[in-house]
Amino acid sequence: MQCPECNLENPPEAIRCAKCAGYLVRTPTISATGAITGWSTTDMSRQSSAGTSQGLQPGSVLAGRYEILQLLGKGGMGAVYKAMDREVDRPVAIKVIRPDLANETQILRRFKQELILARQVTHKNVIRIFDLGEADGIKFISMDYIDGQDLRSLAHEKGKLTPEEAASIIIQVCGALDAAHAAGVVHRDLKPQNILVDKQGRATVMDFGIARSMEVTGMTQTGALLGTPEYMSPEQAKGEEVDARSDLFTVGIIFYELLTGKLPYQADTLVATLLKRTQQRARPPIECDPAIPRYLNDVVVKCLEIDPRLRYQKASEILADLEKRNAPRQTLALRLVRLRMVEDYPTRWIAPALAATLLLVAGVVFRGKIFAPTTKPSSAPTVSLAIIPFRNASGDPALDWLGSSVADMLSTDVGQSNSLRTISSDRMHQILHDLRLTSDAGLDSATLQRLAEFSNAQTIVSGQYARFGNQIRIDASLRDLRRDRTIPLRADAPNENGLPAAIDELAQDIRKNLPLSASIIKELEAQAFKPSTRSLAALRNYDEGLQLLRQGRNLEAQKKLAASTQQDPQFALAFAKLAEAEGNLGHDSEAERSARRAVELSEALPPQEKYRIAASHAQIMKDYAKAIESYENLAQVAGDDPDVQFALGVLYENKGVFDKAREHFGKVLKVDPKYIDTLLASGRVEIKSNNAQTGLDYLNRALTLAIQVGNDEERALILQATGIAYRVMNKPEEALNNYKESLKIQRRLGQKRGVAASLNEMAQVYEVLGKPREALASFNEAIEVRREIGAKKEVGDTLIDLGSFYEDRGQHDRALQMYKESLQIQREAGDETYQALCLNNIGGVYEAQSKYDDALTYFQQALQLREKLKVPGDIADTLHNLAETNARMGSYEQALSQYLRALDFYRTSGDKRGAAVDSHALGILFGYQGRYGAALNAEEEALKIFRELQDRSVLMLHILTGYGEALSQIGRGSEAEKTLEEAMSFARELKNDALLAQVLNLQGGSFFYRGDFKMARVKYDSALRSASQAKDANQTMLSKFNLARLDVTGGRFREAISHLKAVAREADRVGLKYLSAESSVSLAEALVNTKAYPQARHELETALMKSEKLGLRALGAKIHYLLGTTLRLTGNETEAARQYGEALRLLGEIRKEKGTDKLMERSDLSAIFAESSHWSQGKPE
Repeated sequence: MQCPECNLENPPEAIRCAKCAGYLVRTPTISATGAITGWSTTDMSRQSSAGTSQGLQPGSVLAGRYEILQLLGKGGMGAVYKAMDREVDRPVAIKVIRPDLANETQILRRFKQELILARQVTHKNVIRIFDLGEADGIKFISMDYIDGQDLRSLAHEKGKLTPEEAASIIIQVCGALDAAHAAGVVHRDLKPQNILVDKQGRATVMDFGIARSMEVTGMTQTGALLGTPEYMSPEQAKGEEVDARSDLFTVGIIFYELLTGKLPYQADTLVATLLKRTQQRARPPIECDPAIPRYLNDVVVKCLEIDPRLRYQKASEILADLEKRNAPRQTLALRLVRLRMVEDYPTRWIAPALAATLLLVAGVVFRGKIFAPTTKPSSAPTVSLAIIPFRNASGDPALDWLGSSVADMLSTDVGQSNSLRTISSDRMHQILHDLRLTSDAGLDSATLQRLAEFSNAQTIVSGQYARFGNQIRIDASLRDLRRDRTIPLRADAPNENGLPAAIDELAQDIRKNLPLSASIIKELEAQAFKPSTRSLAALRNYDEGLQLLRQGRNLEAQKKLAASTQQDPQFALAFAKLAEAEGNLGHDSEAERSARRAVELSEALPPQEKYRIAASHAQIMKDYAKAIESYENLAQVAGDDPDVQFALGVLYENKGVFDKAREHFGKVLKVDPKYIDTLLASGRVEIKSNNAQTGLDYLNRALTLAIQVGNDEERALILQATGIAYRVMNKPEEALNNYKESLKIQRRLGQKRGVAASLNEMAQVYEVLGKPREALASFNEAIEVRREIGAKKEVGDTLIDLGSFYEDRGQHDRALQMYKESLQIQREAGDETYQALCLNNIGGVYEAQSKYDDALTYFQQALQLREKLKVPGDIADTLHNLAETNARMGSYEQALSQYLRALDFYRTSGDKRGAAVDSHALGILFGYQGRYGAALNAEEEALKIFRELQDRSVLMLHILTGYGEALSQIGRGSEAEKTLEEAMSFARELKNDALLAQVLNLQGGSFFYRGDFKMARVKYDSALRSASQAKDANQTMLSKFNLARLDVTGGRFREAISHLKAVAREADRVGLKYLSAESSVSLAEALVNTKAYPQARHELETALMKSEKLGLRALGAKIHYLLGTTLRLTGNETEAARQYGEALRLLGEIRKEKGTDKLMERSDLSAIFAESSHWSQGKPE
């Protein structure tokens, strides 16, 4: 059929031109009786000869409103024009009735029926009809103008559609029919010609002119049954009553034709084709094309059941099956941890997955989303060895360099094997740094035991060296902690040039004394990988399939790979890759079958192919431990093969080992810089590693490529990841814009899982923007969508975020309800990763409620699961939370151990921010214990990392205040003042009264330590006002303590006593052990000064037991000083002198730490030191 506008030759059935979209003269529709109905060339010639109308001309105006722009097509009932509706300034389509038919009652009723029924159906995929009018004797309908082509032309142009395209169109058609059927309207003439598809892929159903609810018979003037025979249902072909299920049979025919390029019922005559559908089941489409996904085949077959009772009963059921089986692409639900600091910090950091929604609460707890299942490493070596840097015993600083060098060279010379794990030199230096130990310090047995604990080593080698003339002597000890034995070792070098030989000799001695047999690990020689097939065609399809897999075009990849296996049925690797494509599409049973076949064929293959297939099979079967093991083996023989490297990158990303993931993704991009999935994955890893800006660089490259290749599915995922990057960077508006754009695409594509994921992310940003109503609405819609598509597991995931939402608002009972409901769902789904997350978050709620025993129970359950799953970052989060809870309960040594373990895991996972926050928490704990040098060191490290990261989140304020407090505690008040001023500016920017109170209390403390009590009171008063305004209980309590402490210093003892008693009780109740102990000591000081010596002594002795248990050296010094004063004033000078001496001893221990040279400039400690020095000798007043 030739187009009258552009002369393009179109298929005979086309209603619009495939090139210009103009309407064509339509092929006659043949009724069951053989009569011709609908639009026809013959009818049009009759119209012209009648001379009743020459048609509307371009430029003419119909009804004073519609300016005719062009003729779109003509038919037996009239013509269709494109026009401009001048009243609303929009293009419309005008359908005009032939004048000679305009007076026929049945035709007019059918014409009106189209308007009435179409108006009853309101849906985005149903044509909108605006008006039925008459002007100058011309009867017409105005309707939407669709800039596109009919589905018949589109299918003819392409031959057949891809499964994705076909499914997308059918989903939209079913949506339209579902709305029509709900309104009581059955179409009865659905066919590709009545479905228009615009340039964006939106399908629109039109022509409701013979729909069921019109009150006319089903026959035309000539007795022909209305409808199009090729697309009739069996009951319609037999002239029986029809209902909505008839339209669904037609959907099956159209779907069949789109997938295969042919109709399901073919015969020599029209009557034969109609008879076939009433007696024979259609041949399944998968038999015409095996590449058609099984679930799409099943939908078509069910639609085409002859008996309506066996078909789908509603269009919504087809939608559910298509959307349920439409496998989701993995989205980036990145939600970093929320952190809880020690004791009195009022903010929570939620930065996912998961990083960075910032909200104020009573503490900061690690919680967040996890990205994927994890792997189990191979069994640990039987012996682990730690070699500590040697001590320079010569006193010659020129030899200081040798301490680390001896350890480094020994580590190399001892070697590695499957039976021996040598702790790396870098790792040992890190442990020493974390414990604030120097290599030149003497290491006693307790310290060595602790080093062994944190390095997980059963054998420790340590020693010293000294120079005697030119000769260098090395003395070492090998401590076998498991067997409780120590072996002395010695080596001598005649001079420095002889050190390598001496160290080699020492390494031999170490090896001889280790409880293992020597073994050698042989590296497999790298070989170029060649798939085992002799079929060039199979290899070509395999390669093309791989490229399609990389592009995320799984359906097309499935076709290529299936073709490859058909061309070479022994091509094992093609079966493996086919299984991957099928798995990506959600065809689990087909994927498992292909994977098993691949393994069966791989037995006699070279190692590289065998490893590759084993790895693929392990992933399909969800045996992730086996998968990573197989891929590592494969990497040794396959080198930088992109698929192997990408798979390893994803596995390590899921495991939380981001440096390894980054390394493998980098290798992929080196050989294939346009690998979109790898760019997206690299962006994810950078975001998870708190390098969001770097992540954006990858994502922008990926987005450019996705736009270039027109991959909207990838584009939506990239936009979502970009939104997460901006959220992490604390740019919520930019994040929201990207989420909205992603959501728009996902809605258009009908990707409901993607829609729900975007809504979930948007909800978190609305939280940050202070829009809780919008956040809650988005969470609820996300849950609704996920329930609708039957994604119960994903409902559980959103419940976790909703629980966080309620927890952030102090609605702890609602939060627990959400978390516990999700926990049950995760258990049913067998997802241990999210079970651990729920347990972790439940523990966080109990901790916030000061139910510490319950909190510990849940945190310990979470840790047990996370240690089983072996994800370093997640283990770190729970260890941090356990440390926080133990700190609140006063178990400081246990908390210290857990903080240090958490720090190790954060570093392993590449989480710099998590490591910095943990270092900050350690600094606070060191400060409590009077280890001011270590505290300052830890806070300096945290601040350095945050400045490097250019982090301007609320956590930066906590880091600044931690550093300022450490400076104040160590006696460097002037420096502290500058840092705290920076923190104050930041707090004012955030306009948060609780944070202002926090900074003001620390500024007051800085002045207090410098003896400026007047300025201290000004700051403390301001802190109390801000804390009261914010209704922050902890900061209010701390402000009251600080003011009461000033009252004691200023001689207002009786006023202070009642306040300090109240603060001590409340602090103890809510678990602020250090504040409780401080309050008791200040209370005792006030009691001493009011001469209530028995009460004072009781308070001090109680406080002393607490301080010794907690390891509070500075507070312990003050307690001993006050005990000495109490005893001296009550006549026991001998015992008083001993107590003063103990105060001096503790102060001496504190001053031994590096950087404490200004410590005695603190007003409180200088007074204790002076008085204790005076009275420790028993001197009279």
